[in-house]
Amino acid sequence: MNYKQKKSDPFRKENPMGCSNYKSLLTNYEEIHPKHHQQQNNSEKLTFQSEMSEAAQDDLWLGLDLGTTSAKAVLLGSNGVVLASQSCPTCSEVASDIGDRGYEQSPIQVLKVLNKLVLSLVKENKMKITGIGVTGQMHGVMFWGKGSEDISSLDHVDNSVTSNLFTWQDQRCTGQILETLPKIDQSLSTGFGCATMFWLARNRPGFFKDGQYTCCGSIVDYLVAVLCGLDHPVTSDQLAASFGYFDETLCHWSSILQEDKEFPVHLLPTIVRSGEKVGQVNSSFQDWPTDVPVYVGMGDVQCAMYAALSSPQHAVVNISTSIQLGFVIPEIDMPRVKQECPESIAFFPYFFGQKLALFAGLNGGNVIQHLVESLIKWFQDLGIHSDLSATTLLPRLQQLADLEINRDTSLSISPILFGERHDPGMCGHIKGITSTNVGNIGAVFKAVSEGLVDHLHAMVPTKFLTNMGIHSLIISGSVPVNNIIVRERLNQLYSELELTMDCEGQDAVGSAVGAAKFVRDCQLKCYS
Repeated sequence: MNYKQKKSDPFRKENPMGCSNYKSLLTNYEEIHPKHHQQQNNSEKLTFQSEMSEAAQDDLWLGLDLGTTSAKAVLLGSNGVVLASQSCPTCSEVASDIGDRGYEQSPIQVLKVLNKLVLSLVKENKMKITGIGVTGQMHGVMFWGKGSEDISSLDHVDNSVTSNLFTWQDQRCTGQILETLPKIDQSLSTGFGCATMFWLARNRPGFFKDGQYTCCGSIVDYLVAVLCGLDHPVTSDQLAASFGYFDETLCHWSSILQEDKEFPVHLLPTIVRSGEKVGQVNSSFQDWPTDVPVYVGMGDVQCAMYAALSSPQHAVVNISTSIQLGFVIPEIDMPRVKQECPESIAFFPYFFGQKLALFAGLNGGNVIQHLVESLIKWFQDLGIHSDLSATTLLPRLQQLADLEINRDTSLSISPILFGERHDPGMCGHIKGITSTNVGNIGAVFKAVSEGLVDHLHAMVPTKFLTNMGIHSLIISGSVPVNNIIVRERLNQLYSELELTMDCEGQDAVGSAVGAAKFVRDCQLKCYS
């Protein structure tokens, strides 16, 4: 389908599956992994050995991840091995006009950082790349205007009309505000794209009325639109579900949005199922691998799971900026799982017609980052000026906390600073303060680290996972890689499961790897 020429209707109801290749993808998945599809035990990894002879051995796939704090790029070989990867902090946070409740980023800064990574990674391999998979942070929304489809370099994106990216961490939609929004039979939280759009329509009426914006979507959708020169964005069912007001049965936006006169429905992207090719890299991007197929953007959580999961008996916990624990379930098991799952678990579209059961926590590495930044601010407030920075302070805090590993300080901290999606009013607490631990910053950092895992276990207990047939927990993300206290606490609380560290997760590029792997698998199975 030529999306550049298509007059997109975000509420289109024809072809409810939204993807002409969807059924073939599912059929091929059953052929590759029939026991998984039939819910039988199988620990064998997805492999594509029979297709390897059909693909050139030097073919490469490019995976891109626009994360909350960093951008990542990986090159994947035809055998599924990561040949090269790069990651770089984006330093893209910008001040919000509503103060601390607003969490906004500069999408221009994010894409410029990504561009440098890609150019460095592909400069000698442009002709070998056969497909590009893109993923990134979910829920957040940004807006852009006409002219974005004519951009010829990511270094020139600042010449186009774009808004800030309102991220998933945004707190402007309080519980009271959410209660005033149109009711739907699905969870809706602050930071969700559609909730943010309602807030902007009601509180910043000029934001949409001057006509400067003609499109909206996630930052992933924006990147895909720019690379392919799309006149209207295309998003996946995975990213659309993270916006809220997504009708999964028909694969389009809920008709409720059309009925609301305040809501700018015309800006919303067209929705297709994950796995659909939406275009190819515009030939004007001379430093990129041009004329290479680009696939619709995917959710970073789904891609991280795809990179790590190899069995229906496995679950993955990823602790980076936020925290997620999820596992894949066949559609046929949904009624039983919904009856047994805690309220902290939500369900999202995955791949091959399956669902991802997911605890998408709001309190992860961002809590540790907030603690470090608060310490620096306290010094400044006290008039103590130093060259302290988060980069230098965090390793020292970790060293001091490591000294407390075998000591029982009795200090317990539940570091819930940002609420949770199913309970926005949830707060943290501190117990067991004594004269001996209150002045021990190592003990405090240790308690915060342990508290993150304690909270995770309260949201997703071991018993629930074993009842779901989960035998193994795969650990990934930058926090457990760098924080031994977090690793030890995971071992203690989930001791009934087999715990393993995901190799790709150690490099914090797992989502980019998953994006590249899924595109590779689609091409090898469906387009060879």
